[in-house]
Formats: sequence, C-alpha cells, structure tokens
Amino acid sequence: MVTKRCIILLVSEVLVNFIVAALLFVCVKSVAKHRILKIVELKPNSKGFETWLNPSTTITRGYHLFNITNPAEIVADPSTVKIHVQDTPPYVYNIKTKKNNVQWSNNNKKLDYEVERLFTRDETKFNPSSVNDTGVFINLLRATLRAHFGRIPDPNFYTLAAGETVFNHGNAIEQLEGFTSELFNTTVRDKMKGPNTEKFGFIYRNNGSRLYSISIKTDSAEKGQVNTFDNDLVDFKISSPSHYSFPVYDGLTYPPMLLDKPILNIFNSDFCAPVLLKFNKVTTMFGTMRLHEYKIKLIDINDCTNLNDTSTCTEVDKLDVSKCVSSSLPEEIIFLSKAHFYGSKDEVIEKMNIDGLKPSSDKHDSTVYFEPYTGTLLQATIRMQLNVEVMIDPHNPSDDTNKEEKKKMKKATKRLVPFYWFDEDIKLSEKVIAKLKDLPISHLDYEFYITLGLGLALSTIIIGIINCLVKRAYRNTRSNRGTYVQADTLMHH
Repeated sequence: MVTKRCIILLVSEVLVNFIVAALLFVCVKSVAKHRILKIVELKPNSKGFETWLNPSTTITRGYHLFNITNPAEIVADPSTVKIHVQDTPPYVYNIKTKKNNVQWSNNNKKLDYEVERLFTRDETKFNPSSVNDTGVFINLLRATLRAHFGRIPDPNFYTLAAGETVFNHGNAIEQLEGFTSELFNTTVRDKMKGPNTEKFGFIYRNNGSRLYSISIKTDSAEKGQVNTFDNDLVDFKISSPSHYSFPVYDGLTYPPMLLDKPILNIFNSDFCAPVLLKFNKVTTMFGTMRLHEYKIKLIDINDCTNLNDTSTCTEVDKLDVSKCVSSSLPEEIIFLSKAHFYGSKDEVIEKMNIDGLKPSSDKHDSTVYFEPYTGTLLQATIRMQLNVEVMIDPHNPSDDTNKEEKKKMKKATKRLVPFYWFDEDIKLSEKVIAKLKDLPISHLDYEFYITLGLGLALSTIIIGIINCLVKRAYRNTRSNRGTYVQADTLMHH
C-alpha cells in the first residue's frame, strides 16, 4: 500500500533530480561558452586576434572563361540565334589576403583595416601552356561603352569604339591578367580609379594593391559585422552600420556560437553586394567533427516580407552588380549569378537561349562549413559567375535586303552572355583543425544529455544518502520507542 510518506519521498526525489540536472546544465554551458569565447575573442594581443590577422588558410581560385563558338551567327541574327559557349580549362591561382594598417578604436570594440590581395599562378594546377590559349570572348570594354548608347547608336559610338567588335578573338590569360587596346588607351584608362591602371583585366586590377578599407565590430555577439566600407577601385561606400536594414559580415571574420544563427549575410567585396549564407544541415567531417553546412543564396534585398530578416527575401537567379565594376555604368549591365546558373529553373535557362550551360551540384554548387561553437570556417567551395547584358549590333545589311529588314537589323538586341565563372576553394590547415579537435567542444553537442546524466547520478547519490539517513533515524526512533514500551510494561507489573 502506497503511503503518504512514500509519495512525498518520490516527489522529493524527482524535484532533486530536476534541480541538480538543471543547475549542472546551466553551469557547464556557461563555463564552456566562456572558455570558447575567450579563445576566439578579437582583442589586441589576444590569440584570437593573432589567428584573425594571419589565418592558416589556403585559397585557390580557378577561372573558367566562356569561349563563344558561333560569334558570326550571333551578330548576323542576334535576336534569335542560340549562343553557343564552352568552358575553358580552369586557370588556377593562389590567393593571399593581407590585412594592413590595422587600427583599434572605441575601447577596442571597433577594428579598422585595409585589404590587399595577391594572386600567383598555382605551381601544380596552372598549366604553363595555358598562356597560349585563345578563344572568342565578350569584349567587356566595348560592351560597357555600348551600354551608354541606345539601340540605334549615334556615329560617336563607332568613333569611340575604335572599330572593336562585341566579340573578340584573343588570349585567354590576358583577359584575366591584363591587356591593352586602342579602346582602352583612348577611352577607358583615364577614367579608371585606384592603382593598376596600365592594363585591363580582373586579376590585374585586384593584384598586389589595396582593394578596400573596412571597419568591423569586435564584440563577440557582433563580431565581424561591417560598420563602414570604402572600395578603392570604384565609387562604392558603406558609410554606417545602418546602410542595410540587417547586419552584414565582412567575409573574413565570423561570429562564434552559430547554433542560433541559421543565416549569415556576407558582404561580397568583389561585387559590392551582400549574399546570404543559409544553414543547410549538420554533417560530420575530419573524423568526428560535427560541422554546420551553409549554402549560398542570391537574394533581392528590396523584395522581402521583413526587410530586417533576409531569410524572407526573394531568391533570385542573378544580381545587378554593375556599379561595382564601374560607377559610371547604367544599371542592369553586369550581373552576378551562381556558376552555370545552378539552381535556376529549366525554363529560365531555356529563355536565355544559350547552349553550353550545364549546371550540376558537384561542379557548380557552393558550400561553406563552419565549426559552430568557435565560428571557424574550416572549408568552403564558392562558385560564382559574371554575366554581361550585351547590346549586340547586327552586321550592316546587304544592298539587296529590303528596307523593312534593314530597319529591323539596325536596332541592337540585348542578350545576357556569360563571361567567366570561378571555382574558389578555401581550406583551413590540418594543424589548426587538429587544435580545434583538442578543444573541449566535441562534447558540447551532447551537453544536455551529459549534464542530465551527471545530474541524475549526483542526485541519485544525494537521495541515497538522504534515504540512508532517514532510515537510520527511523530505526533509532523505533529502537527508542521499543525501550520506552518495555520500561512501561515493567512498571505496571
């Protein structure tokens, strides 16, 4: 029969179990979190600052240019002809990012620095014979100049264009490492901003010079969030943290404790636009390390259900990044997309009327892997593509073409044409990964169960001791009561 005393004892045991387990959970979590934040804190002369300043990562980037194989057919009938493109082999470069002129302010809660990037041909992956590769590529200089004129340009355009065509046969490596032309020398060069203005080429412009200056927050809760940004190559600035209605990170600094951060807005300095990193899943890598996998999303930050929450923004196939290529460009000329328009619907790709785009997850998707407690980026594959909205002027019609056809053919046709895509690989050194494995973070994924088990064990011991004491006291009481009964009996006899 269950007595009242048994019920009270059972309830007491349950309460003790719960209280001890809860206290242990809170204490263990607090201690572990404090220790992790101490390791990655961004303060002068700290270990976290040293790691941030000189990260042990290797970055390689392979550029694939789009070789246009039917340029004559395109300019003969630009409105209907399918554009045929082929990827060139990857031209692989090592990238070293340097943080210069680092300055602390606001009681070490604000960090200003400048970014310089060095490109070198990868000794093992860059084929030396690639320097002789040729193909037909978009003439970006002419395309950007043509964007300033209407569908039927005035004669001044042809004078400025110096006889250059929309598709040029040229050297592939020079498209990246730099080239000159009459159009460049007469029209473009004097308008270029920053260093490296002797030639035109994406790697040339970015190589060995200050790209931008930036200011970030350093508190653990806001670590890496951008305060200000100033591009040295084009007129693009972020003047305050309120430039966007949501926080953006600098792409070189990440916050700890990502377990409650399913989205990260990363500012892409190459294209002056934020992209969304969205949590995808937990995965095990490097043995037993549980990492958080994020996927890259391109979003329209002006089309959101909640402007403060980018997870509510519409995902798009391409982003207008024209102003980051040239501040004088009209809008909707240069577009950023995923490689080969990976993730776009089939009908979107079909509408482009381009043959040669073959998106696949293993070749064109982007993934980023973080250790979630320290916020350390261990590995990433980033694949993005640059596209140009080209105004294609048809060839002059022959004399026997009727007047109506001549009138139609004089008007230029806008076509979106891919220029290049890159495959960037980021890897943290094995030495640093081994150190992360040694940190007491692997058990944190199971901290609730561990502390619950410890709490139950400890509370069981406590309850056991209490039960022993209660039983001993009860036996003593009964023993004493028995003595009193015996004495009373003797007195009555």
